[in-house]
Amino acid sequence: MIRQIFKVFKALNSNAKPWQLSLGVCFGAIIGLTPTLSLHNLALLFLAFIINMNIGIMILSFVVFSGFAYILDPVFHNLGYSILKSDSLQGTWESVFSYPVALVANLNNSIVMGSLVVSLVLALPLFFIFNVFIEKYREKLQVYIEKFPILRSLKIVRVYQTITGGRG
Repeated sequence: MIRQIFKVFKALNSNAKPWQLSLGVCFGAIIGLTPTLSLHNLALLFLAFIINMNIGIMILSFVVFSGFAYILDPVFHNLGYSILKSDSLQGTWESVFSYPVALVANLNNSIVMGSLVVSLVLALPLFFIFNVFIEKYREKLQVYIEKFPILRSLKIVRVYQTITGGRG
């Protein structure tokens, strides 16, 4: 667990642009909130490997948000059910579900529909919130945190291990 925390700080302190880290959070949130074996999640994973973004942050975000998904499944079901049964959208669903891709995407499942809608609505605010958080962290907190003596000693241990080849 401590190793993952150090990896998050390493990513925050890296040369990666804030949008790359924020996009990792957004992709992880969408993948975590929706059922894992979905067509849109495969498309997001494909995009994640094409776009230059932090995969570690995406995985951590996926783990965190999938914990929330189990709690929110009844909400996702109710929302998805109401979207799928909406009288004003019946013509749209009939035309959408006439294509086999929509059936493979499992959009007729109320939990998939509800969680996809919620995760897509949350994605944009999450992107901007984490983008501002990362910029403020790098601007103000990063310098302050690096002043702690324990972190300096950890850097010295890493340098020593690098020089000695991991012995000691």
